[in-house]
Amino acid sequence: MFQTMVIGGYPLMVYEKDGKRYVWLAGCPHKRRPITADGFRLDGDNIVCPFHKAVFSLITGELVSPPISKTPCNNCRLIRAYIDDGVRFDGEAFVPREKG
Repeated sequence: MFQTMVIGGYPLMVYEKDGKRYVWLAGCPHKRRPITADGFRLDGDNIVCPFHKAVFSLITGELVSPPISKTPCNNCRLIRAYIDDGVRFDGEAFVPREKG
Protein backbone atom coordinates (compact mmCIF):
# COMPACT_ATOMS: atom_id res chain seq x y z
CA MET A 1 0.00 0.00 0.00
CA PHE A 2 1.20 3.50 -0.84
CA GLN A 3 -0.41 6.73 0.28
CA THR A 4 0.44 10.37 0.78
CA MET A 5 -0.56 12.75 3.56
CA VAL A 6 0.42 16.10 5.06
CA ILE A 7 1.29 16.48 8.74
CA GLY A 8 2.57 19.70 10.27
CA GLY A 9 2.86 21.24 6.80
CA TYR A 10 5.17 18.47 5.54
CA PRO A 11 4.09 16.15 2.71
CA LEU A 12 4.73 12.51 3.57
CA MET A 13 4.72 9.17 1.74
CA VAL A 14 3.66 6.02 3.56
CA TYR A 15 4.60 2.64 2.10
CA GLU A 16 3.49 -0.61 3.70
CA LYS A 17 4.87 -4.02 2.83
CA ASP A 18 4.83 -7.33 4.70
CA GLY A 19 3.31 -5.71 7.77
CA LYS A 20 5.99 -3.02 8.00
CA ARG A 21 5.38 0.70 7.51
CA TYR A 22 7.93 3.05 5.97
CA VAL A 23 7.31 6.80 6.18
CA TRP A 24 9.33 9.32 4.17
CA LEU A 25 9.31 13.04 3.46
CA ALA A 26 7.71 13.34 0.00
CA GLY A 27 10.54 15.49 -1.33
CA CYS A 28 13.30 14.48 -3.71
CA PRO A 29 16.64 15.30 -2.07
CA HIS A 30 18.22 15.99 -5.47
CA LYS A 31 16.53 19.34 -6.18
CA ARG A 32 14.05 19.47 -3.29
CA ARG A 33 11.08 19.01 -5.59
CA PRO A 34 7.86 17.13 -4.72
CA ILE A 35 8.61 13.49 -5.52
CA THR A 36 4.89 12.64 -5.67
CA ALA A 37 4.06 15.36 -8.22
CA ASP A 38 2.17 14.48 -11.40
CA GLY A 39 4.15 11.91 -13.35
CA PHE A 40 5.77 10.08 -10.43
CA ARG A 41 5.56 6.32 -10.52
CA LEU A 42 6.15 3.33 -8.34
CA ASP A 43 8.42 0.56 -9.61
CA GLY A 44 8.24 -2.37 -7.21
CA ASP A 45 9.57 -1.12 -3.86
CA ASN A 46 10.95 2.03 -5.50
CA ILE A 47 9.65 5.48 -6.36
CA VAL A 48 10.73 7.32 -9.52
CA CYS A 49 10.92 11.11 -9.27
CA PRO A 50 8.96 12.74 -12.11
CA PHE A 51 11.47 15.55 -12.61
CA HIS A 52 14.88 13.95 -13.22
CA LYS A 53 13.98 10.24 -12.96
CA ALA A 54 16.02 9.55 -9.81
CA VAL A 55 14.94 6.23 -8.29
CA PHE A 56 14.77 5.72 -4.51
CA SER A 57 13.98 2.66 -2.41
CA LEU A 58 10.81 3.03 -0.34
CA ILE A 59 12.25 0.43 2.07
CA THR A 60 15.72 1.90 2.78
CA GLY A 61 15.47 5.42 1.32
CA GLU A 62 18.68 4.83 -0.64
CA LEU A 63 19.30 6.10 -4.16
CA VAL A 64 18.85 3.15 -6.53
CA SER A 65 19.47 4.99 -9.80
CA PRO A 66 20.90 8.52 -10.18
CA PRO A 67 18.94 11.39 -11.72
CA ILE A 68 19.20 12.31 -15.37
CA SER A 69 20.68 15.73 -14.69
CA LYS A 70 23.89 17.73 -14.88
CA THR A 71 23.58 18.28 -11.13
CA PRO A 72 24.91 15.24 -9.27
CA CYS A 73 23.03 13.65 -6.41
CA ASN A 74 25.94 12.52 -4.25
CA ASN A 75 24.84 10.78 -1.06
CA CYS A 76 21.19 11.48 -1.86
CA ARG A 77 18.63 9.50 0.09
CA LEU A 78 15.05 10.00 1.18
CA ILE A 79 14.48 11.52 4.62
CA ARG A 80 12.77 9.10 7.01
CA ALA A 81 9.81 10.48 8.96
CA TYR A 82 8.24 9.31 12.21
CA ILE A 83 4.63 10.04 13.08
CA ASP A 84 3.80 10.29 16.78
CA ASP A 85 2.60 13.53 18.42
CA GLY A 86 3.24 15.28 15.11
CA VAL A 87 6.11 14.40 12.82
CA ARG A 88 9.89 14.23 13.25
CA PHE A 89 12.63 13.42 10.77
CA ASP A 90 16.00 11.68 10.50
CA GLY A 91 17.73 14.55 8.75
CA GLU A 92 16.96 18.08 7.68
CA ALA A 93 13.34 18.29 6.58
CA PHE A 94 12.25 20.70 3.87
CA VAL A 95 9.00 21.64 2.17
CA PRO A 96 9.37 20.62 -1.48
CA ARG A 97 9.05 23.44 -3.99
CA GLU A 98 7.37 23.28 -7.38
CA LYS A 99 10.09 25.18 -9.28
CA GLY A 100 13.82 25.61 -8.91
